[in-house]
Amino acid sequence: MTHSACFDVIGTCFDFTVPIKAIHERLGPKLSTANVDAKTLFFSWFYAAQRDFTYVSLAHEYKPIAEVLKFTFKRACRVVDLPADAVTEEDVTAIMKAFKSMTPRDGLKKCFGGLREAGWDVYAVTNGGVETTLAYYHNANIELDEKHLLSCDDLKVAKPDVKVYENAQNHLSKQGLGTKDDGKRWFVAAHAWDLIAARKAGFKTAYLGFEEHDPVTEVFGDFDMYAASMEELLGKLEQVG
Repeated sequence: MTHSACFDVIGTCFDFTVPIKAIHERLGPKLSTANVDAKTLFFSWFYAAQRDFTYVSLAHEYKPIAEVLKFTFKRACRVVDLPADAVTEEDVTAIMKAFKSMTPRDGLKKCFGGLREAGWDVYAVTNGGVETTLAYYHNANIELDEKHLLSCDDLKVAKPDVKVYENAQNHLSKQGLGTKDDGKRWFVAAHAWDLIAARKAGFKTAYLGFEEHDPVTEVFGDFDMYAASMEELLGKLEQVG
């Protein structure tokens, strides 16, 4: 039976270099006066937006994550003591454009290609929108079609709601990829919070350490596989029987 791997997208397959650079280019001198750098502001904004995206979903008032990011950027600036009037709408537009232009993690194309050559079926399961996500892969020259992409926008439910992962399991079953209990379905993410829900839904779990750096097993428990890079991940998944 064919193995499958479902990859988280934002932060896992594509990194944040481009939007961080855009924040620095648009707001660098102003950030200096607030004693904060672009990377710190970015992650303060992004992690808070992920929280709000999830909490709004829990309140059954789902909003696409792109909207949450766009409309909370100025608030994130105020949190780090950069006045809201120091940030223009043109700044926000430029930073959101950069967010939609994120580049692939090192080795992503080789990882996807290597898994497919080994007979794996590869999917993306994302908080992001369909159009933006397909563009990420297209711009990176990595093949991914709509049948292999599952977006929270379609369900109107945010990760890590277990319904997102159960939907992925059902989709894999419809593709004829065995059953969720056969141990051949993997979920790959650079976020421990993502993987605990995937594990609960019956996936084998692979943690990539290049964003959070520490899986904090005291909180999230143990995952089935750990890797520091896409290259290491590919090598380990190729050894899965």
